[in-house]
Amino acid sequence: MPDPFSRRAESIKKTLLAMESEAPDEDLFALGYMIPQIELVQEMAQYDPETVTAEDFDATYRQWLESTFMEDAMESDDRQRIEQLWHSATSRTN
Repeated sequence: MPDPFSRRAESIKKTLLAMESEAPDEDLFALGYMIPQIELVQEMAQYDPETVTAEDFDATYRQWLESTFMEDAMESDDRQRIEQLWHSATSRTN
């Protein structure tokens, strides 16, 4: 059985994919940016599956996004939209 970190990552990914399938054109860039970051976070994160929580994924993903925003010189408007979509995805995900 997957650990809580991985379960949360998969749940969020499914939610983002569902959001992408019904998204207006102006949200496709943000969602397309967010979705592949999930797998990167899963690959790069170092944690103990015995002690990790689902909330640890959310915190790790947010930190990851902040660093990729800086690396990619993400525009403020795009960052804000990604932030809004992230909040929407986390509220939709159980």
